[in-house]
Amino acid sequence: MMIRVKLIANYREALPPEAKNGVVELDVPNGTTVYDAISRFDIPLDDTSVIVLNGLTVDMNTPLVEGDMVTAFSAIAGG
Repeated sequence: MMIRVKLIANYREALPPEAKNGVVELDVPNGTTVYDAISRFDIPLDDTSVIVLNGLTVDMNTPLVEGDMVTAFSAIAGG
């Protein structure tokens, strides 16, 4: 099934070259979770990151469905 992963700001550096506008499409097997999808990228998977599914905060073990978008960005903001 096809899903999309969007990395924002400094996390974009972890995307492969074929990513467009910070988004990469992935063909993943059924049963893939939010964690499975995002852990393939070199970004922190702790409280320094905000990871959402289709714009909503969910458990990292939430299974994905066709067309989902997992988005990640740094929780640390400058000021």
